[in-house]
Amino acid sequence: MDFILAIRESIIGIFEPYFGAVKFFSALFSLGLLAAIIYTTVQLTKILLPGKRIQEAMGAPEKITRKRTVRAWQEIEKRLAAGDESNLKLAIIEADKILDDILKLSGLRGDTMADRLKQMTSAQISNLEDIWVVHKIRNRIVHEPDYNISKSEAEQALRIFGRAFQELGLID
Repeated sequence: MDFILAIRESIIGIFEPYFGAVKFFSALFSLGLLAAIIYTTVQLTKILLPGKRIQEAMGAPEKITRKRTVRAWQEIEKRLAAGDESNLKLAIIEADKILDDILKLSGLRGDTMADRLKQMTSAQISNLEDIWVVHKIRNRIVHEPDYNISKSEAEQALRIFGRAFQELGLID
């Protein structure tokens, strides 16, 4: 037994000057691992939290309420009333964005609004074909700087969006 204690004391004597540094780096490493565990747990909880859709956990737009949509629609109508081409274009872009947010929140997947629209049927939105037309107009506005739109075309496009929002119960 004395032999084992002597060996132990010898080992401690040799490595004793390094114990402080070893303890420090061990504590630092442990804190880093603890932080990684907490971060991973929080991220997994966001994705796998019961009762939450993955889209919400991954940062989908906030829930679209009727009140929010009515307010946004009023802004769109103001842009339409202004009548200048830039406001007409912005009104169409904003209406398209609202509809896209609604499609995302309804659980439709895809990288683009077109991907989500492909999953829809006219039973879900009766004017689906018209929605496709105005979405293509929106794309032209965004991707073709020289694209011109008249007030009557913008009014028609916004009537189509408005009908879809009414069917979804988001505006009157």
